[in-house]
Amino acid sequence: MIAKSADTASATPESGIVYVYRFLDDGTAVSLPCDQVGEALSAHGGWTWVHIGLSDARARTWIAQHAPVSDTARDVLTGTDEHIRLDILGSEIIGVMPDLHQMFAETSDEIVRLRFVLTERLLITTRRTPVHSLELTRRSIETGRKFPTPIAFLDGIIDQFADVIGRLSETLADQLDTAESRLLKEGLGEEAQQLGAMRLQLAHMHRQLMQLHLLFQRIEPRMASENQQAARAIRALAQKLDAIDHDVATQYDRARLLLEEVDRKMTATTNRRLFTLSILTACLLPPTLVTGIFGMNTKHLPFQEIDGGTWYALAIAAGAGATAYWLLRRLRAL
Repeated sequence: MIAKSADTASATPESGIVYVYRFLDDGTAVSLPCDQVGEALSAHGGWTWVHIGLSDARARTWIAQHAPVSDTARDVLTGTDEHIRLDILGSEIIGVMPDLHQMFAETSDEIVRLRFVLTERLLITTRRTPVHSLELTRRSIETGRKFPTPIAFLDGIIDQFADVIGRLSETLADQLDTAESRLLKEGLGEEAQQLGAMRLQLAHMHRQLMQLHLLFQRIEPRMASENQQAARAIRALAQKLDAIDHDVATQYDRARLLLEEVDRKMTATTNRRLFTLSILTACLLPPTLVTGIFGMNTKHLPFQEIDGGTWYALAIAAGAGATAYWLLRRLRAL
């Protein structure tokens, strides 16, 4: 155990990097060993992508000591702030973007953060937990997809995120259809809990998409004067995010309306039960009064000296209940 710790301490900062890709001028990517990151960054032509997992202390050391970016960019790359941001600082574009947590071979609906800094010839991305959209974009490189510029690669990541959110919205829409059909046909079941969870998930997705859309709208005019290609990519992504956000908002409204329908059904069921209980109470009050009178054990109570007096008393109690029921019907209370 001591030897392992010593190896970790003596390892170079570059060994903590997850991926290093060198992109040629035509967008073709070549995967490089992490210890060749220095040569990749100093090479002429093309651009370099460096991806870092912040859980590795060696990678954080590389960012602090060797990353060719500004101090502000270093703070963003290693920071803990969860707020979505996108800023232009000189020749750098820095940001914190949402992504879905990648769990082994599957994705989850947990939204995490992807941090990045982008220059004309460099893209550095960092994350604390594996992220889904970035992994999908990396796999597309392995299948031959080309990214001639860093902004094109970032555009691919956000586009993948939008697609995943769109598919997740479609899945939730199907679940809402199922819950609605069951609610209308079979009555109340576990729909309230399921709809509540779906509404919470949709609300979270809506907030992330809305913040991204507003960020892109804000930064697109500033970028248009400096980088027309980046501005066009951001404009296209903003439009796509707006369309997906509209769909997510629609599903959110459906979930809210279905929850209101569940509440109405539950209220109606409760009212029917209370009404039934009230009628039973009203019908039983007169017989209770009669039995209370006959249970006083005072002198001169009727039917004490008559054979079958108990049956007469029971008949009076039943008649009192029937009379109360008739009066309720007469007064249209039933």
